[in-house]
Amino acid sequence: MSSIEEMKKNAEFLIEKLPGMEIPGSAKLSVRYRNLVNFAKCFGITHPKYVGTEEEGIVACHAYANAYTIKSLYTLVPGVKLVQKGEERMLVKNPRMILHAGNIYNWEGCVDVKPGDKLVGTAKFGKVWLVEANMMLFAELITTIKNQNNETVCNVVVTAGIRKGGY
Repeated sequence: MSSIEEMKKNAEFLIEKLPGMEIPGSAKLSVRYRNLVNFAKCFGITHPKYVGTEEEGIVACHAYANAYTIKSLYTLVPGVKLVQKGEERMLVKNPRMILHAGNIYNWEGCVDVKPGDKLVGTAKFGKVWLVEANMMLFAELITTIKNQNNETVCNVVVTAGIRKGGY
């Protein structure tokens, strides 16, 4: 079987098996005051709510969500294992083939991220599809980020791309 035929078979298998599958494990991130301020400043944000002193009780700007969604993607996806044709296999054959392809954020019902928070990201797979023109496989990760009090700080759909030869 050619490598293109093998990739198509793998893609068909993954498109069938992944949607709705809980991704084992979690991604953890400790939030530091300095990181929140520096992240806000790199986007030109100057509002004291985001860059004030620690004593003023700053919160993370929404752009900070990139810090924990990217960590969730690159922590969770490389560890996914499946059984295909009776044999265990990794979802991703080569972690260098994973690309971050986008995020859709939803903060409805969420609390602010604050210095000292301990965030935990968990996810399950949403839609999975193949772009045959370049043999790129895409998968949505329906991700929930919670703080140490089990309060949701962000819901995000992270889209991952796995390049040709990586799945």
